[in-house]
Amino acid sequence: MKKFLFFCSFVLTLLSAQAHEYYFAFGEVEYNETNKRLEITLEMSAHDMELDLKKTGVVFDKHIESQTQNEVFKKQFESYLLKGFSISTNEQLVQLSLIGFDVLPNGQLYAYMESVPLELGNSLLFRFDLLMKSFPNQQNKITFIYHKQKQTAVFLPTKPTEIITL
Repeated sequence: MKKFLFFCSFVLTLLSAQAHEYYFAFGEVEYNETNKRLEITLEMSAHDMELDLKKTGVVFDKHIESQTQNEVFKKQFESYLLKGFSISTNEQLVQLSLIGFDVLPNGQLYAYMESVPLELGNSLLFRFDLLMKSFPNQQNKITFIYHKQKQTAVFLPTKPTEIITL
């Protein structure tokens, strides 16, 4: 009987506990010196992305992974991503385009982007507030690779931009 009461109180304690929600997105940006382009991979939860896309009015059937060949969706998705992720150099916004995206079986969404050819200035200004309007606890992180050196930057709702000095 004691074990049963202990088990019941344990289950009730678990049910009454509230999980603290955290949301993360990661980015890797590398400057390809051969073609003078920034190559970008953004990683986030496909489920969170689907919820946020639908909130912003992007309409699609089923799940996001079924949209990889849908050109209309890809344009809308690119536009959505560019509202939450941008790079500037020499006080100029860098033009980025979506190459494609993929959803892995674990539910992680990878979006692949690249820039137009450009010469880098002394620094890059990153804005990475993707998903932060819908998820107030969203935290994003960028790893920037240049000359085989890595630098990281962290983005929070209170700090959506970061400067990386080259």
